Amino acid sequence: MKFYILAIVVVINITANAQMYVGSAYYPEQLSKERIDKDASLMQEAHLNMVRIGDFAWSALESEDGNFSFEWMDNAIHTLQKKGIQTLLCTPTAAIPKWMCDAHPDIMQVQVDGQRKAYGRRRHACYNNEAYCTYCVRIVRELAARYKETPAVIGFQIDNEMTTEDPYCYCENCRMRFVEWLQKKYKTIGKLNQSWGTTFWSETLNSFSQAWLPRRMDNPAIYLDYQRFFSDCTLDFYRMQRDEIKKIAPRMLCTTNVGGGGFVTTIDLYQLGKECDVLSIDNYPINCTVENLYGNNVGQPFEPSMVSFALQQIRGGRKENIWVTEEQVGRTALTQREIVPDGIVRLWTHQQLAYGCNMSVFFPFRAFESAHEHLMVGVVESDYVKRDKYQEIQQTAHEVRALYAKTGKLLPIARAAIIRDFDADWTFENGYTFCPDLKYLREVYAYYKALRSRSVMVDMVSPDADLSPYDCVIIPYLALVAPDFPEKIETKVKKGATVVMTCLTGVRNKEFHKFDGGVYQPLQRLAGIEIERQEALFGRKHNTLDYVDSTAICKYWFDKVKPVQATVLSRYNGAYFKDAPAITCNRVGDGKMYYVATVPEQKVIDQLMNVVISETSLKPIAHHASPLMEIAELQDMKGNSYLYLINFSGDLQQVVLNYPSNDVMTGEEWKAGIVSVNPMEYKVLRIKKQV
Repeated sequence: MKFYILAIVVVINITANAQMYVGSAYYPEQLSKERIDKDASLMQEAHLNMVRIGDFAWSALESEDGNFSFEWMDNAIHTLQKKGIQTLLCTPTAAIPKWMCDAHPDIMQVQVDGQRKAYGRRRHACYNNEAYCTYCVRIVRELAARYKETPAVIGFQIDNEMTTEDPYCYCENCRMRFVEWLQKKYKTIGKLNQSWGTTFWSETLNSFSQAWLPRRMDNPAIYLDYQRFFSDCTLDFYRMQRDEIKKIAPRMLCTTNVGGGGFVTTIDLYQLGKECDVLSIDNYPINCTVENLYGNNVGQPFEPSMVSFALQQIRGGRKENIWVTEEQVGRTALTQREIVPDGIVRLWTHQQLAYGCNMSVFFPFRAFESAHEHLMVGVVESDYVKRDKYQEIQQTAHEVRALYAKTGKLLPIARAAIIRDFDADWTFENGYTFCPDLKYLREVYAYYKALRSRSVMVDMVSPDADLSPYDCVIIPYLALVAPDFPEKIETKVKKGATVVMTCLTGVRNKEFHKFDGGVYQPLQRLAGIEIERQEALFGRKHNTLDYVDSTAICKYWFDKVKPVQATVLSRYNGAYFKDAPAITCNRVGDGKMYYVATVPEQKVIDQLMNVVISETSLKPIAHHASPLMEIAELQDMKGNSYLYLINFSGDLQQVVLNYPSNDVMTGEEWKAGIVSVNPMEYKVLRIKKQV
């Protein structure tokens, strides 16, 4: 595939807020000064303007306890800066030096079986170990003090992909911290026992000091608290480093890179977002998907909606820019489920910009010669020959920087929201909970995909989020609800919103106690139904339902619903609950409340979303037929509307546009009607009518 460089001169503001950063993860500790100088020229030629360095460089920075060496980093930052390349520094705390482990073997995490982890990996030190935290604070202080006045350094990435690899620790330090956490939360041991239901299986505690660290399949209320606790420990670890940086270098932006393609379930990303100046994601659209999270080793074809699902989850409904601190270039060090097609990296970089990303960091710049990630494809291979990957990145960097210079800051605009909750994520993780085969995030994605395939922009938000900007709210499988949640939803519906709520929403309170009647009664009343019975079924079996003149499969969970005020839209027609309602709709004030009593296959969700869109104000500015066509709606800081059209397919795609527009880069005028997008190409249109 050929790539062409456009002859466009772009002047870009170098301030952190106005800048569009396109760069690469770089490892100067592995290279000579001469090589770094040549790399800087290669980066400049590729239109890269930043690097991310230092994430695994602790032993290079501190070869022995207290013996610091920063000269190699000084040289790299200075050499790159001369070529117009700025630096995002990383704290190196995710991979500890061997001397530290030798001096303090108890730094290593303890596994659930009681065995201490051996040295030789990364992220295997315990966040609650005092010696480890002391070393972390010291190296962070040294870095912040040395580079606080360095203009080329724009900020810090703290640690690396926290909690992505078997993160839970079962050491005594963690148990004692858990005891303190429980004391702060519950105040009295009686309240803890009541919340955990410890009279069952004779688990009653006489004091907080008796608390243990639970395992998966233990009492679900205890395990849920442990998951909440460990998320808080991770947040504390981030704050510890951030606060040290801010005390010394307050101008520095602080972030941390969320791993797993954004599909991390072991830390509350909504809470993390509140702590970061910018929230960042590592985007590996081929190798890190929802299916990867749930152990699918077969592979999954690329879906643009899954990338935007991750990006919108990281955003969490906030109207702020995000960063992509690692971006897949090609083959990775993981199991190769799919081959990265030529040209697709360019397009998903545009997709990142379409979702408000103003930093894209390709990983890595140079392929590694050896060690853990020797399989990773880089912008250049270890021989530095400028092959197709380099040419694709060169074109990509030039395009997105030129586009950003034209538009300035762009942010996605959504009128629909899906509530995703980390308590629900953690609840479904425990094998004792509901149906083990129901994978929470996979089923949440089914609703997101249905809306995005119809070009409806969607925010992913927490149960506590302000819902006022949204005309439609989807509440899938929100197992644990706060007492005031039904009132919040009722207020929203009465004002004219459409709400879709699924089974397993409101089956427990926040302490994991069952509600009378199976589902929180205020939610049943709002849906206009009564829940008469609830059943689960493992994944190899299924039921069927009728909807929109066809029969479809439904799985995992089945509510037997009695309509009180609601209208029945679908009924079961299989072996279980035959003729009982499966989907209902209740009018509440000026709005509607749908209830989905089971977990239907995708086509049912698609059909239901068609109905929802037709009766709300969600009609998109443009629409299309291909699942490989991305249409994102954005606004600039002046309120101007834009459409980002990205064609990930090998065919010409036609988009139906409801308003006149002009092409941002070429100025070409488009009337309302058909806009064509060439195979593996994009357009950015400014909409002339404000919407």
